[in-house]
Amino acid sequence: MSWQKGFGQVQVLDALYGPISFSPELSDLMRAPVVQRMRHIRLSNIDSMALPGIAGLNRFEHVLGTAYLSTIVGFSNALDPGERIALQAAALMHDWAITAFGHLVEEAFAYVDSTFNHEGKLYELIASNPSDVGGVNKQVLRGRETGIQDWCTQIFGSQADKYLKVITETIAGRGPLGPAVAGEIDLDNIDNLHRIAFHMGIEIDKGAPVRLSRCLMGANNSGNPIFALDARNALVNWIKLRRNVYTHLMLAQPDFTTKVMLLHATVHAMQAEEFTDQDWNMTDVDLISRLMHSKVKETRDTVDRWAAGELWQMAPLLWLAGSVPNYSQVMAFSERLAKEIKRPVFAYRIKDKRERKLSVEFEDGSTEIFGATSKKWLLGIGSPTQKAFAGSQLIAIRDFASEFFQSQVLSESTDASAEDVGQGTLI
Repeated sequence: MSWQKGFGQVQVLDALYGPISFSPELSDLMRAPVVQRMRHIRLSNIDSMALPGIAGLNRFEHVLGTAYLSTIVGFSNALDPGERIALQAAALMHDWAITAFGHLVEEAFAYVDSTFNHEGKLYELIASNPSDVGGVNKQVLRGRETGIQDWCTQIFGSQADKYLKVITETIAGRGPLGPAVAGEIDLDNIDNLHRIAFHMGIEIDKGAPVRLSRCLMGANNSGNPIFALDARNALVNWIKLRRNVYTHLMLAQPDFTTKVMLLHATVHAMQAEEFTDQDWNMTDVDLISRLMHSKVKETRDTVDRWAAGELWQMAPLLWLAGSVPNYSQVMAFSERLAKEIKRPVFAYRIKDKRERKLSVEFEDGSTEIFGATSKKWLLGIGSPTQKAFAGSQLIAIRDFASEFFQSQVLSESTDASAEDVGQGTLI
């Protein structure tokens, strides 16, 4: 089945930017299945219980916002018309290959040693021997092909292949336009951070993402962003807002629990070969339907409890020092810990996203470092067993985590609303 085009310009009343409209070229791409699929993928990766304002927020709203910022970015006028459309298309499609429930299912793939990467998927599909049936025309929504190739041919004509490559490189953060969409601080995370903060209920300056985008003037040869001189305060505020947003996102214990449950159900279904990373194009509804009809009792029971809000028992979240382990290591840890404490468990880790170090060059050639690099990561262990973890089990978890990951346990955190939410409780 094909997509429809030529129905005029798309006009949107956006939660952050107010009334916005898009060119006929970008409006046609918005109607294509490659973008329409984003209406069925959550932005926050989970049905948040602790942050209900973001529970139903979808990626369609976010990609429209990112595309809008690409139309006003500071260096836009320096691009030729084809480059300008390619940048806007890349901004609109940057999440096109994201898995159901966003990065969560991509992480589930990694638990079973899949190398799936949504940012590099378009590279695979335009190759001479694409990894997926259909290649760039893979069916991604209700039996409909992406529409990417048709759109490129319609817009760029004989230069369609050239600009498809530019779009592909930009989505992956490569080429001269890449840092604007997938860099240290880019249009994607400028929109994403402010949008989640707004819907989460944090008071924000709704004009900040527009001002920051207009101050983004390009990137240097190292890929670091170049900003206008008057962007300094905006960058400082972005760092502060990031710390606030991710403190809430990372340490909301009910949400951490539901992530553990969905990961557990998905990983067990994959181990039973009920689906593979070739099924990355599932929507949120598709995934839950498959899990609920799984032949694996553990999967069915877990997703049923998830849907009903009957959460697993969780040990306190642990902050550890050092390098973040890969997900296959976390899977091995889960299996060995279950034997160690004689209880079924499943573990999940998150790198500390509250901090980000930015190396920024300004238009006058001066440079400045903003933020910092965190040397910590967060580990959570959940169990379907209804009984709370015993004190001896909690001690064993901390000791075994330290031994297995060769990493020092720094602190534990149990309540995202606590005054010392960023530090946790020292052990």
